Amino acid sequence: MKKVWAYVFITTKEPRKVVQSIRKIPGVAKADALFGSPDVVAIVGGTDISNMDTVIDRIAENPLVAGTDSKVARWID
Repeated sequence: MKKVWAYVFITTKEPRKVVQSIRKIPGVAKADALFGSPDVVAIVGGTDISNMDTVIDRIAENPLVAGTDSKVARWID
C-alpha cells in the first residue's frame, strides 16, 4: 500500500509557536508559517488514512491551534 499524505491548513494567533511545536510531532513532514490566511500549512503523512488522522488529531489538540482544514492528497501519474 502506498503512503498517504495530507496538507493541513492551520489557523492560529501564534504561527511561530505552532510551527515549532508541530514540527516535533512524528508524521509531520514539513510545517511552515504563511503570510495571510491560513496562518500555517503542514504536510503530514502516514502508512494509511487512520495513521495520518492520528497525526492530524495531535495537531488539532495543540491549545494554540484555533482550527484546521485537511486535504488528503494523491499522486497522479
